[in-house]
Amino acid sequence: MDRRRFIGTTSGLLGGGLALGARAENGGQPSDTTPNTYDVIVVGAGFAGLTAARDCQKNGLRTLILEARDRLGGRTFSTEFDGDKVEAGGTWIYNNQPFVWTEVQRYGLEIEETPGAVPNAMYLFVNGQRLALGEEKLLEAVTGWMNYTQDVRGIIPRPYDLLHNRSAALAADGISARDHLDRLDLTPLQRAFCEGMVELVCSGTSDAVSYLDVLRFYMVGGSEFANFMDSAARFKLKVGTVGLAERIHEDGGAEIAFASPVKSIMDHGDRVIVTTTEGRELRSRAVISTLPMNVINQVRFTPPLPAGVVEAAELRHAGRGAKVFLKVAGDVGKVATVAPGRPLNYLMTYAQASDHSLLVAFSSEPEKIDFTDQTALAAELELHLPGLTLLDTFSHDWNSDSLALGTWASYRPHWARDLLDSFQVASGRIHFASGDHGEGWRGTIDGAIGAGTRAAAAIKVQLS
Repeated sequence: MDRRRFIGTTSGLLGGGLALGARAENGGQPSDTTPNTYDVIVVGAGFAGLTAARDCQKNGLRTLILEARDRLGGRTFSTEFDGDKVEAGGTWIYNNQPFVWTEVQRYGLEIEETPGAVPNAMYLFVNGQRLALGEEKLLEAVTGWMNYTQDVRGIIPRPYDLLHNRSAALAADGISARDHLDRLDLTPLQRAFCEGMVELVCSGTSDAVSYLDVLRFYMVGGSEFANFMDSAARFKLKVGTVGLAERIHEDGGAEIAFASPVKSIMDHGDRVIVTTTEGRELRSRAVISTLPMNVINQVRFTPPLPAGVVEAAELRHAGRGAKVFLKVAGDVGKVATVAPGRPLNYLMTYAQASDHSLLVAFSSEPEKIDFTDQTALAAELELHLPGLTLLDTFSHDWNSDSLALGTWASYRPHWARDLLDSFQVASGRIHFASGDHGEGWRGTIDGAIGAGTRAAAAIKVQLS
């Protein structure tokens, strides 16, 4: 599309790993070498699936990964955009994320900083007006956020046990993030800042996500504003998310079949039959499904999925935003803007060079702007950072991607009360390990790795 780059297909630009039929070299002896028969079949080669497959293979279980895409990573997606490395999906990690940081240490990976995460200039849109956040106004803004989240440690004292303080947690679960905002006596600046932070964290609008889910994210982020922002959008892998995905896969050595979407998964009691959309039948002693919440209903499960999982998939979680990279002329420095309610609600410097800068922007309401329309994006950029020349844009449409149908998972009001108990519940020999289901760092790379780790541990016990 001229100089615009827009990807909305289910295929990626990067492949990797072993082809179907390759044999693991470091995962113990398989218990059955019969063709199309495995100890474990893992559905999905995102971080949950790759971690689960690695651990199962290292536990001596012959493991196969079935991946519908032609690449590793799932909703993480490393690629190049006009010579710059970018992450079109999940990106940032931090050392308070236990599962992903373990993998960073295990494989000796380096991290790098995102320049705009600690900006020299920051702006906030308040009632349609763009204001510079100097020291005094920034203090006012952060004070408003502290007021908004002040009860977090009482409501969620244990973020990996979301309903430990059940009455307080369910009260926060029963209202939207905006409902709580409306209850507070905030200045217009403070309200705009809080709304912008919620939109950024939840990849959706403040009326669609529960107040509890905002507090969950803030609590795992350290329940202190600087740590929270560092964990959300400052540090990323120098080799990219694909680099970590490849290392996990190579370490495990499980067989993998790309372009192999699954049609059905049937538990027969003593074995599980997995059938691909092309009609190939595979047998295993156990299955791990890592399908995202919004697409899991595309596969037929026998016995049926728990009612809560089906309902959540039909409703879809609140994470439906968009992420776009904007290449502009010159070095714009380290900047960030917060713009609640605008087509681009957050923007910051992603990479700097002598002749250009790369900005990353987010939208909580992607229907407000056409991400294939460079003129519209240039006009929106002019409001955020006037005087810049837009050279090119790049985005991936996760909402239209048939293997995602959304971005990271943010839960709606009453979901913790009504649906949480249904998530991550094994059904016989079928186990579930989506990063969209659970607590702690749910919706992140860390949450996915944790889900895969737990599923592999449960299967080790079951099959021993």
